[in-house]
Amino acid sequence: MRIAHVLFLIAFYYAGVQAKRFDTRCKLVRELIKVGMPNDLFLGQWVCLIEKVSNRDTRAFVVTPSGKKNYGLYQIPSRWCRPGKKGGECNVACESLLDDDIKDDTACAVNIFHKEGFKYWSQWTARCKNDNTITNEIYKCPDLNSPRTSPERELYIEKLRKRRRLVRSRVEQMRQGYEVHG
Repeated sequence: MRIAHVLFLIAFYYAGVQAKRFDTRCKLVRELIKVGMPNDLFLGQWVCLIEKVSNRDTRAFVVTPSGKKNYGLYQIPSRWCRPGKKGGECNVACESLLDDDIKDDTACAVNIFHKEGFKYWSQWTARCKNDNTITNEIYKCPDLNSPRTSPERELYIEKLRKRRRLVRSRVEQMRQGYEVHG
């Protein structure tokens, strides 16, 4: 019995060391971007979802009254992962969704989003849909406030590039027309 207690404490300690809770939205946003969450993929909605389902805690683990298990930052159900080894629709081990490496969690959540949309998470529908409060707040974060990283700024720059290419091609067509007729 004592050995089991010691093993439990050791496992709890390592789980605590390897899991993290993002204490601010800005830290969460920074980490989401770092692991590859596209800036233009409803970043504020993802932050809202994460706050509502896991309180920004990577080790969040919930067992529903019906016995279904949800794992990690995004509360990903076991349909998408497999306990003990890689598997499920995201091909990840459920336990890997409880550590501080949120890259696999985020990839799986984006996979769910592409297949099901945000409506897959009932908490998003109930508490985030049609609410842009968090979106407006996260763009005040220093990392997103710089012109280089703002999604709106990137979209604007891309539109400018397309417009410039179009204008250049039209100017080139006009030059060719003048050379032929001139």
